[in-house]
Amino acid sequence: MIAALVATVLAAHPLGNFSVNHYDGLTIHRDRVEHVAIVDSAEIPTLQQPVSGPADAHARRACAELRTAVHAQAGGRPLGWRVAEASFAYQPGAAGLRTSRLTCRLTAPLLVDRPLALTFANSYRADTSGWREITAKGQGVRLSASTVPAGSVSGELRDYPDDLLSSPLDVRRANLTVEPGEGGPGAEATVPGVDVVTRYTGLLADRLNTLVGADRLTVPLGLLALLLSLVLGAVHAAMPGHGKTVMAAYLAGQRGRLRDAVTVAATVTATHTAGVLVLGVLVTVTAALTGEAVLGWLGVVSGLIIALIGVGLLRSALRHRHSHEHGHGHGHGHGHEHGHGRWSGGVVALAVAGGLVPSPSALVVLLGAMALGRTAFGVMTVVCYGLGMALTLLAAALALRRLGDLALVGRLGRLRPYGAAMTASLVLLVGAGVTLRAVAALA
Repeated sequence: MIAALVATVLAAHPLGNFSVNHYDGLTIHRDRVEHVAIVDSAEIPTLQQPVSGPADAHARRACAELRTAVHAQAGGRPLGWRVAEASFAYQPGAAGLRTSRLTCRLTAPLLVDRPLALTFANSYRADTSGWREITAKGQGVRLSASTVPAGSVSGELRDYPDDLLSSPLDVRRANLTVEPGEGGPGAEATVPGVDVVTRYTGLLADRLNTLVGADRLTVPLGLLALLLSLVLGAVHAAMPGHGKTVMAAYLAGQRGRLRDAVTVAATVTATHTAGVLVLGVLVTVTAALTGEAVLGWLGVVSGLIIALIGVGLLRSALRHRHSHEHGHGHGHGHGHEHGHGRWSGGVVALAVAGGLVPSPSALVVLLGAMALGRTAFGVMTVVCYGLGMALTLLAAALALRRLGDLALVGRLGRLRPYGAAMTASLVLLVGAGVTLRAVAALA
C-alpha cells in the first residue's frame, strides 16, 4: 500500500510554492487583437488570498483589475480592452493545499490595413515572482518582426518544461510589427536548465507532500513522511548558498569538542523550526505578507550575521598571530589554546544565522498539515527537517576535522599557523555571498 501511494505523486508547484506565474497570449486579426491572460498561483499565494463569494464573480472582478494593468499601443495609439470572458478555478496542490488559475480573455479593436508597430506590457501583480511568458501570432495578418515566440513552451502554464526551475522565463514586454498578409515566425524561446540534485530533491519533496496530504494517515505512512523530512533537511543543509555548511568548517577549524558541535546542531534545528512555525502562522493570518520577501530579508540578515562573525574571527586571528610572533621573538613561552571559552558564543550566533531562513518546502508541509487538521504532525515533520540539517552539520564537521588531522601529518602541516585566519576568511566570504544573493533576489 505504501509503495502504491508513494508512486502516486501529487506534485508541488514546479515554480515553487510562493510563485505567481503569468502567461499572455496575443492573437492579432485584421480587425482586432485577442489576449488570453492566465495567472497560475502556487499554494501559498492561493492560501493567502481566499475567494469570497462565487468563483465567477471573483473572476470578473480580477479580470477587470487585470484589464487596467494591460498597456498596449498600435501605431502609437493605445488599445481599448474589454473583458470578453473570465473564469477562476482551484486545482489540487502540495500537501493537501490548492493552487489557483485565473483566465481572462480580452479583446480590443484594431484595423491592420498597413504596417503597424505594436507594443504590449502587462503589469498585473508585477511585484510577484515566478514564470512570465508572452506569445504572439497572426491570423489573417503577418508578423514581420516579433520579440516573443508564437507558441507557448509551458503549454499556457499547464506543462512547464522539466529543465527549467532554477531561473524561469521573465518576459514582461513584447514589441511586434504587424502588416497585412500571412505568416512570419516569432522569436525563439530559451529555457534554462536545472541541476540533477535539485531535480531529485524536488521528487523527494513531492513524495513527502503526497504522504502529508493523504486521506488516511497511518503510522507507517507517518513514519515514512518523517524519514523523508529528515533526508530533505540533510540535503537542504548540504546545498550551496545557504551558509550552513560553513559552520562545519568553523567547528573543525576551532578544534571544538563534540559537545560543542552537538550544541550548534541543536541550535540550527531549533532556529529553523521556530522560523518555519512563525512564518507559517504569519502567512495564514495576513495576505499582505509576501513569503518570498520575508525569506529574502531573513537571508540578508543571516548573511550579515555570518559576515560580521567572519570579520570578528579574522581580527582575532590576526591579533593572536601578531602576539604569538611577538611573544616568541622575546623568548616568552605560552600555551596555544587561546579563547576557547569565548568562541562558543560566536559559533552559536553562526548557528542561529544558519537556521534563520526557513525552507519553503518545510513551510508548505506545515501549512498542508494545518489545513488538514494535522498540526502536531506538521510540527513533527518540521522538527525532523531541522534534525536532518543538524546531522549534515555534524557529519561535515567530523569529516573536515578528520581531513585536517590527516593533512597536518603531511606537507600541509606548515599551514597550521594560518588555519584560524583561513577559517575566518571562509566565514567572511560565505557571509558576503549569502548577503549578495539575498539582496539580488529582493531586487
